[in-house]
Amino acid sequence: MKRQYWIVPSLAAVLGGIGYGVAQNLPTGDATDLRSSVQPAQALLPAASAEEDLTPPTLSHRVSLAYRRKGDENFAEVQVSTVEPFVGAVDRRIAASVADGAVPPVSASAALAPTASHISSPNGATAFLTKLAAAGDAAAAADMTAAKAADAAAPAFEATPLSSRLLDADEPAWQSRFFADNPLVGGIFQGDGNRADAAALMSAAKTARYVLLGETHDNPDHHRLQSDIVADLADATADLSLVFEMIPPRLGSVVSAFGTPRAGAIDVDALADRLEWSERGWLDFSMYRPMFETARREGLAVAPGNLDRDVVSSIARGGVSALPPEMRTRLSLDVPADPETVADLTEEVRTAHCGLMPEAALSAMADAQRARDGAMAAAMVDAARSGNGAVLIAGSGHVRDDRGVPSILKRVDPEAETLSVRMLEVAGEDGNPADYGLAAETPAPYDFTIFTPRADRDDPCEALRARMEKKTDAVAN
Repeated sequence: MKRQYWIVPSLAAVLGGIGYGVAQNLPTGDATDLRSSVQPAQALLPAASAEEDLTPPTLSHRVSLAYRRKGDENFAEVQVSTVEPFVGAVDRRIAASVADGAVPPVSASAALAPTASHISSPNGATAFLTKLAAAGDAAAAADMTAAKAADAAAPAFEATPLSSRLLDADEPAWQSRFFADNPLVGGIFQGDGNRADAAALMSAAKTARYVLLGETHDNPDHHRLQSDIVADLADATADLSLVFEMIPPRLGSVVSAFGTPRAGAIDVDALADRLEWSERGWLDFSMYRPMFETARREGLAVAPGNLDRDVVSSIARGGVSALPPEMRTRLSLDVPADPETVADLTEEVRTAHCGLMPEAALSAMADAQRARDGAMAAAMVDAARSGNGAVLIAGSGHVRDDRGVPSILKRVDPEAETLSVRMLEVAGEDGNPADYGLAAETPAPYDFTIFTPRADRDDPCEALRARMEKKTDAVAN
């Protein structure tokens, strides 16, 4: 409803205007339906005086009303202003009492009945509006008491899983702000573009042996969603393990106490340093910390999922054939790669590196990507073997089911259910799932996609270009 300002010169107009608003918006005789508040300006409450103040009228002498009926949306504020200011010492004391909460509550019906008054006001509007405001104050106070009781009984907002808030709240507290008003934000969709919800996603996750949660590494909301899903799974599944792309095998001892009786002694504050988090190029550890805290609290095992740097270096120098046979078998590199899959993966690597990498390097980088997928799949199988299931925390490219970790899991453990979930940033104002490849004709290679706002970041291509130029200059000099 549009904001309205009524400026009226007489008692008749004041009462007529208020009567219209009440008739339109307020059922009579029900004090709980009245939503009124008085907002006296300081100019309304000077010290009481025996003589009337004949100060020229100003719009600061007004009462603001906001009211609605049960079930209606909030009405916009309606401000009623008299041309004549509130005058007289009695009027001032009444207004001061209302502001101090000293006026006893009156019923809505009594407030709305313009009875005779002894107040020494030339038009009586002050008395009527004061009684109306008192009734509104009483209703508002009752509502406030009820709201406080409800808030006390309800869990804190941040304690409610974001996966649930996607359903239960109209405006989840997203930390990323870009394109947060896109209609897809907060939506959960199946690969074919059909809308799903958190209940369906969690139901599928609880029956899967392998759950893969794909992220954009620098988006904090993706990590919050992952943490909430992991916490929900931990409540329903015993002996769950977490496998992290961010942890290589050589640092496995750092997280070996998770899921054991020694987990209570883990110093989460020290994990970032012990895992060489920033030194190895990973982003702010605080985004991942809640998952480690959940693992410690819920008794979840934590396992490394990546490759050690020396293995990646061997692949870069000599390709997959440079690895020992037993390692190639573990990484599922002992079977010929599908040429179309390799071509798609190579193009993905080229795009991810902004087209700045030399063509000669792309093949080795694609091999390293395949090896990482194999390493994470092997870690998931190992983790699930000792428990009831495993969850992978990795970049979204690794959890696609056409050529990523899920495709390997389906080959090496075909009887197990695998669920792939992608957290996806919206791109601008596009609000059609098909614009993101979610359609029946071209289903996305993920079982579920959760849309989020886009994180605030600099152009990664510019950063990569600057690093490469710096490296080139250093070689030249």
